[in-house]
Amino acid sequence: MVDMITPILELAKSTNDGTIDDEDIKKIKLYGMAIPAVLGEAYCAFRNVPMNETERLSITCLAAITGLFDDLFDRKNLSEEYIKNLLDFPEESKANNSNEKLLVKLYQLGLENSDKQLNIKNYAQKVYEAQIASLKQQQSSLNIKEIEQITFDKGGFSMPLYRCGLAGEIDANDYELLFNLGAIGQFENDIFDTFKDAQDGIQTLSTVTNSVEEIRDRYEKQIVKVFKLIENSNYPKPQQARFKRFTALVVCSALVCLDQFSKLCQRTNAEFRVNDYSRKELICDMQNPLKILKTLHYAAIFAKI
Repeated sequence: MVDMITPILELAKSTNDGTIDDEDIKKIKLYGMAIPAVLGEAYCAFRNVPMNETERLSITCLAAITGLFDDLFDRKNLSEEYIKNLLDFPEESKANNSNEKLLVKLYQLGLENSDKQLNIKNYAQKVYEAQIASLKQQQSSLNIKEIEQITFDKGGFSMPLYRCGLAGEIDANDYELLFNLGAIGQFENDIFDTFKDAQDGIQTLSTVTNSVEEIRDRYEKQIVKVFKLIENSNYPKPQQARFKRFTALVVCSALVCLDQFSKLCQRTNAEFRVNDYSRKELICDMQNPLKILKTLHYAAIFAKI
């Protein structure tokens, strides 16, 4: 998968003006490999429609730009209008540096190899708007519902964008399932990033709460919602069951992390006080064999719902 875009990455590195670093390349390879190979293949199995090479190239490129796109919003010197223009009219001549040229090149390939170019631009616009909204998470005036909406939109609109790399129309049921899969993915990511986000002053569902059980309740409700959407799809039951098992394995690791947070509350008057814990206490090592087993345990429970 990543081999498809390796020549582009090598050229970008050879002409790099210093705006592409090793972390950028790492993110491109991570997303470009993981999204098609894991999520893409699982979704194709769910639909029982194998992925062809054109689709693989498109979804690889759309996934690969995830990190680069996020980075655009971390640069204080870029206006919202400039970023929007890059998405609406992706031309390398309009890019100001190597980082932006690489983003535009991958985005163009994603567009050219898809049968839903207009949809890609529409969803890219939605992702852009969600990123703009997420900047509010550095303010102190947001309530829980506002944070939840920002969280769900940020992850939710990314998934239909990736889906545009695959042929076939996205009907209303598929869209709702994809959106909610992306939403829980962002929610899960924020749970694992609790320490980093708290240090950076970013409000997420897990940095503003004093109740781990409240977060767990919200998270488990989202799992159940996703599984109900899978069951309401038009695909055969065996395909639904297979996709539920895959989804459970992916999303249930956050429940193990929340277990860890719950234990921390035992020494802080049963409240979750994120600023009272160390990095080691808040970072959940999912390479730990015991935590892997706990994830499998949760996955087995939720896959039966």
